Amino acid sequence: METIVDEPQWLRTASWLGCPVAGAALGWFLQSISGWVVSLSWVPFKGPFQLVSDIPRPWGAIAGIGAGLVLGLLFAGVWAHERLIVKVTPSRITLLKEGRTRAFEAELEAVFFDGKELVLLAADGRELVREKADVDRQAVAKALLDHGHPWRDEPPAVK
Repeated sequence: METIVDEPQWLRTASWLGCPVAGAALGWFLQSISGWVVSLSWVPFKGPFQLVSDIPRPWGAIAGIGAGLVLGLLFAGVWAHERLIVKVTPSRITLLKEGRTRAFEAELEAVFFDGKELVLLAADGRELVREKADVDRQAVAKALLDHGHPWRDEPPAVK
């Protein structure tokens, strides 16, 4: 039996839908205020805003929405790529992130979170991995305890 700890499905779906929509809205908004920004005397770096405001309507709005949509999709892709997935079995802990899969079957002394990082310590005290993780801590703890791994709520004291 394997337990998988990942971001909730609603969050994964929301990121793929919400990021492009937010990007498109931001693209439209920036395009729509570019003429006003250029008219302000105190704004530095007016060049990009002038370039955008010079695009004839409706092509400027379409370009702004399209660029924002693409940037939103890219952001969602980076988010998905950098997401940590933890798979736990009684004999193995597998971490999937950035297209890499790392499996740990060694005897463990402790598994814990140190701030936002998931840490696995070998039985001899060596740090096997320290990985930034935005996964649900309680779900990771439950998965590890259910499969008999040495979970700790706090980092162990330094020897």
